[in-house]
Amino acid sequence: MVSLRKYIGEAIGWTSALFSVTAFTLNSMGLVSSQSLEYLGMNIVGCFLMIMYAAAKKAHASWVLNAIFLLVAVIALVRVYVMQS
Repeated sequence: MVSLRKYIGEAIGWTSALFSVTAFTLNSMGLVSSQSLEYLGMNIVGCFLMIMYAAAKKAHASWVLNAIFLLVAVIALVRVYVMQS
């Protein structure tokens, strides 16, 4: 019998992928800017969830890469919204 924990872990992984692919698709189609709150927010959520998923799977390269992407997205978000003030 598959445990609830495994289903939750897989749901986190798929949700992170959905956030990342949606952000990329919306940006590629010109529907959101790469500097928009929506785009950066989706990337932040996607990266954070992927870090959780990859860490649980002991996929070190994946969580480190996503931690770097998360840091870049947070810095970009701060720069965009601090510079607008």
